Amino acid sequence: MDNTVGSRNKTLYTIKLSQAEAGFVAGFLEGDGSISAKITPTSGSYRVFLAISFSQHPKNRIVLEYLQKLLGGVLSDYTHHAMSELVVRDRTHVKVILETIQPFLISKKEQARLALATIDILNRSSRGTQRPPREVLETAKLAEEIRMRNSNRKNKTIHTFEKVMDRLKEKGLVT
Repeated sequence: MDNTVGSRNKTLYTIKLSQAEAGFVAGFLEGDGSISAKITPTSGSYRVFLAISFSQHPKNRIVLEYLQKLLGGVLSDYTHHAMSELVVRDRTHVKVILETIQPFLISKKEQARLALATIDILNRSSRGTQRPPREVLETAKLAEEIRMRNSNRKNKTIHTFEKVMDRLKEKGLVT
């Protein structure tokens, strides 16, 4: 399987995985990985960031090193949590990975679909331009749908669709 997508800076991300590798990545994501969405404030509005992450105990770091060779991303060790983590944050890179492994996903298939829909909306606007309020709300709603399907982290969620809507109303961008 070969998947290539250009990013906003014209870099091409190419992932060449055999079906077995794509299935392995999907299975690993299903068990010890996550597709996450974070809503963060900007000076004028809000922005949604997506990430794919895989975690393991440091003694099994070799598996994350293997995934990093296949997919790229940043590998970090957190000794205070006894955990190693591989994270891919660039949305174009996330898109390529999800499109490649989506046919093999089962429990995270819907999160992948929502993440890809979010990326499609994010790619409508040029980097550095003010995103239309409608797109901000669409991506915030999709981010919440992704988060709802993940483990219970509601106590760590700071920025919600409601907060995004309230801020856009305060600024007179939506009614």
